[in-house]
Amino acid sequence: MTAVLALLLAGCTQPDAEPEPPAVEQVEVAGDFGARPHVQFDTPLAVTESGTRTVIEGDGPALAEGDLALVSYLAVSAETGEVEVSNFGSQPQTLRVTEDEAGPLYEDLLGTPEGSRLLRVELGTADRPEPSVLVYDVRHTRAWGEEVDPPEGAPTVTFDESGAPSVQIPGSEPPSELEVVTLRRGDGPQVQEEMAVTVRYTAVSWESGEVVDGTWSSGEGPTTIAFTGLIEGWQNGLVDAPVGSQVMLIVPPSQAFGDDTLVYVIDVLAVSALDGTEGSAGSDAGDGAEES
Repeated sequence: MTAVLALLLAGCTQPDAEPEPPAVEQVEVAGDFGARPHVQFDTPLAVTESGTRTVIEGDGPALAEGDLALVSYLAVSAETGEVEVSNFGSQPQTLRVTEDEAGPLYEDLLGTPEGSRLLRVELGTADRPEPSVLVYDVRHTRAWGEEVDPPEGAPTVTFDESGAPSVQIPGSEPPSELEVVTLRRGDGPQVQEEMAVTVRYTAVSWESGEVVDGTWSSGEGPTTIAFTGLIEGWQNGLVDAPVGSQVMLIVPPSQAFGDDTLVYVIDVLAVSALDGTEGSAGSDAGDGAEES
């Protein structure tokens, strides 16, 4: 009788509960690449280990050791769901893909294609013991829009593997008016007044054919400039240009400086409001979310 009862009780034993998925799988992320993401999870989020997953897979070049990365990020407290820090809507951060400079993001960035959105749940560090949720967009560091054939007679532009342009000036007289030549047409937000624009560019003298300025020649990464701080030729030539575009501006002295016509090749990588806001984006996490 005892043996029979034991068998009956064994048959009634409840199955083991399903193990809780890793914290990184408990976070939902929505929103378009480049815009401030919406983050949702139940608070407090129990984080037992750090982890990363890809939310959006990019189609740009994969980042390699020592490459420049251009990153927009949003950090949220895993305990409260409150936004801790965000640079969406303002200047993206530039960093090298090295262990020293990228720190805990190094392994995530290495091999990641530009145009990707990553979600990282961080257990915490000695300097920052509270766990956090980080969403970051790995932005393009060169124009990625659709190629457009330039008109005949325009300066010839070629590119090396990194995307750095070389400009060959034709043997004709420079134009007396500003000329705007689209080399790649992006599909992102358009450059507008009262914005800041993140670019990479090179400037070549029409007279000498030599590079006289630029972020490529100096080895710098992308730079962010207030639209109102641009020279007149840039203001007139870049307004309404979509992010992702590559624009060649042939700028006469009257809209630049000095006595020489300058040829600029400009990659338009991002735009942001001067006050750091981004009206079409937001973020929420659990019941304790707040806008920043």
